[in-house]
Amino acid sequence: MTNKNNVIVRIAGAAGDGIQSTGELLGKTCSRMGLHVLAYNSFQSAIRGGHVWLQMAIGPDKQYDHGEQPEVVLLFNKTSPAVHVPDVKQGGTIFYNAGSIKKEEIESLRSDVNCYGLDFKAMVDTAGLTNVNSVMINVMLAGAMVQTLNLDPKVTLEFIKHKFLKKGNEVVELNNAIFNLGFEWTKANTKPLDLKLKGDNNPKLFMSGNDAIGMGLVAGGLKFYAAYPMSPATGILHYVSTLAQSEKLIVKQVEDELAAINYVVGAGNAGVRAATGTAGGGFCLMVEGQGLAAMAEVPVVTVLVQRGGPSTGVPTKVEQADINLAMSGNGEFPKFVLAPKDLEDCFYQSARALNIAEKYQVPVILMSDFFLSEHFGTVDDLDFSKIKIERGKLMTSWNSSEKYKRYAYTEDGVSPRVRPGTPGAMHTVVSDEHNEYGHLMSDVEAGLPHAREARVKMHAKRMRKVQLMIENGDAKPPVLEGDANAKTTFVTWGSTYAYVKSAISLLEKEGTKANHLHFTDIYPIPRNETLALLKKCNRLISVEANMCNALCRQILTETGFEITEHINRWDGEPFTGEYIVKELKKKSIAEKQLVNA
Repeated sequence: MTNKNNVIVRIAGAAGDGIQSTGELLGKTCSRMGLHVLAYNSFQSAIRGGHVWLQMAIGPDKQYDHGEQPEVVLLFNKTSPAVHVPDVKQGGTIFYNAGSIKKEEIESLRSDVNCYGLDFKAMVDTAGLTNVNSVMINVMLAGAMVQTLNLDPKVTLEFIKHKFLKKGNEVVELNNAIFNLGFEWTKANTKPLDLKLKGDNNPKLFMSGNDAIGMGLVAGGLKFYAAYPMSPATGILHYVSTLAQSEKLIVKQVEDELAAINYVVGAGNAGVRAATGTAGGGFCLMVEGQGLAAMAEVPVVTVLVQRGGPSTGVPTKVEQADINLAMSGNGEFPKFVLAPKDLEDCFYQSARALNIAEKYQVPVILMSDFFLSEHFGTVDDLDFSKIKIERGKLMTSWNSSEKYKRYAYTEDGVSPRVRPGTPGAMHTVVSDEHNEYGHLMSDVEAGLPHAREARVKMHAKRMRKVQLMIENGDAKPPVLEGDANAKTTFVTWGSTYAYVKSAISLLEKEGTKANHLHFTDIYPIPRNETLALLKKCNRLISVEANMCNALCRQILTETGFEITEHINRWDGEPFTGEYIVKELKKKSIAEKQLVNA
């Protein structure tokens, strides 16, 4: 690790051991020093028990990949050595809880790593510390990590103070003392790493994708959020609830997803910017509500955070297999589906989703996934000045002598909208097909032939919005990044964006050029512009966390263009740049064998 300026660390133990807290402490130390961090959390769907681990890439530049082989590892419990020691990079460093792990267990697995055990009980007893809980070894091991990575302990201690001050000065001082024990012991007893982790000294935001989505919704004018807790979307509910008082939001934790979507449709109809969030299983229950929003032309935003399915599936693992679900519903109706690519994009696309919902009076589905929503990372800054609130044809009053037509036939398909109770604009909002006034088909006095005519015109009016989104430039084609003449183009959507960026960087170091076609807007897709980009590429390979190539099927449906080469992963773990490069090389070997056969 000579003269390295970046490092990959891993923290592993049982759920409840404080793995997340240790990661937060380390991540925020680095972010406050101006370093970039990308952290991946792997955990089971258990409140306590089960094995969990966190891996973090740290460096002076933006991190696109949490990597595969950790160089510094913290092990908390007996299960950890067998699972994680084989993955450690040759010559790497392992710190372990000597109270539950024996050195011989690690040495029997690897002889080419440095391992150091910290005996928590003996160390706190020798220091004369009292009222100590054994779980606080996470703070001690964090001290060891901060010292071995040559990070600034003053920054960590400041964060500890901020985190525990509400529990009293005694708790802060105790945590400081335990942290210093780990830090000083490591300084005196371990071999220092040849590592120079130096940030730019500009503190960075440290957040999850769910935090960024919640922040983007609030910045975009959100005033009502209703949800039923369902991993991995629950973090959005937690985040917006912390802002409820300061931002004058109404946040409702409701009894189920049916209630959530119906609350949001009601709020949207009242003229309030409203959103909900759920995972795939919860979205299944919201499909009828999506149709209600479309028929009533009520703007709503639903965050769909994908996880392994079907049914309960693997609820705390990564998958990108819900495009068909986002597109579903009985009958045909206009909608907008988009998928952010990283933390910054989560912020901007969430605000954009609210604008599109109101501008076109349609349901908007913002698709995240387990990795993007649950992982933590650094963000240099977010530009709130870029957030512009567009409310579309929302009228504040109705002064016309004509009777208000809520669903008036318009050239662009979007009808003027008013808040319920606006003087002179009384109207009905229904789930049945209706005429311009909102009268049900069965109530049309002119009789059945006119009802059929109204159905044809009203349905065409709604569906006209899809083309309007494209004509207005709100539905955007994919973006091609990198050398336009590269022989290989990776096609991605959602969180796989970052891993392909990492893979392209690795390939460039080997002298191989590749570029990157990324889709943010999943529906509608501007056909002509998208086809031009697809045909411009030499060799297209999709990278998706699913088995059946959900994005490619959507591209085929919308453009008629078929992508035939794929790199897939559906074991629940996220891609890495190394994984993608290995799979690409396997394809090259297979092709050579086919040619030589």
